[in-house]
Amino acid sequence: MTTTSPSWAPSWIPSWLALPLDVSWRSLLLFINANGWSWAGALGLFLFLSVPPLMVASAFLASLLFPESEAKAFVITQAAKFVPAESSLLQSVLVREEPIATGAGVVSLAFLLFAGSRAFAALASAINRMYGRTDELSFWGTQRSRAWLLVLSLVLLALAGVAEAGITALTGTQAGEQVWLLDWQVLPFLLIGVFLFIAYRVLPQAEVTWQHAAIGALLAAIGVRISQAVMGVMSSMGTFDNPYGDLAGVGLMATWALVAGVAILLGASLVAVLGGHDRDGDTDEG
Repeated sequence: MTTTSPSWAPSWIPSWLALPLDVSWRSLLLFINANGWSWAGALGLFLFLSVPPLMVASAFLASLLFPESEAKAFVITQAAKFVPAESSLLQSVLVREEPIATGAGVVSLAFLLFAGSRAFAALASAINRMYGRTDELSFWGTQRSRAWLLVLSLVLLALAGVAEAGITALTGTQAGEQVWLLDWQVLPFLLIGVFLFIAYRVLPQAEVTWQHAAIGALLAAIGVRISQAVMGVMSSMGTFDNPYGDLAGVGLMATWALVAGVAILLGASLVAVLGGHDRDGDTDEG
């Protein structure tokens, strides 16, 4: 990326402002030319469909170490930090009361993890679309990315639980506002940022520096968190009640997933532009 003002910039615009404007414009153009809206819609759809099976699978794994009621409560709490859904909707995902037999549990767990990881396969393809490298992403390569992103998500979920316990121990049970800020705002933002940083750094079939991946992950994480906050406000105002009725919670989650998909792919396009990959080849096909 050039260190001087772009050629289009008037002389009165300082380089420190012209360069961000140039990068932002090129990122938006790349997103549009690479059919970013369609890819974001696909990513959002799979993200929406992946939340319930991942919740059930996580609760099943947690129940192997903790009482089932505590495992379910933990998963619901963690999901509420990342997804702008009503608690009743999240609780309805984990309504099963009957214990699952060991053999059936293994099969069910494998299916749930497979279904829940569809969003990760879509993420790998969508990010490479921003680089015009989808043809270089093999089927088995996508499945490997799908698997390790799933493992990464489960590890981050476990770390969230550890961090939550640490925050409670450090702040005490009386420090409600401090716990809310750290546990419900700072920690989810950091975990989303770490996930996106690794995804932007590793998934593309192109060389990406950690600095560029960090910038994209930071801005995309901000976008995801802002979208969650906005959707929460819209839900409290009853925006989704009239068009969706009893399915307002589902409409809320689906809309948020779409907006989050746009934020994630805009971040990926920014990383590609910072590395000069928007000039590598044609991303305007198909």
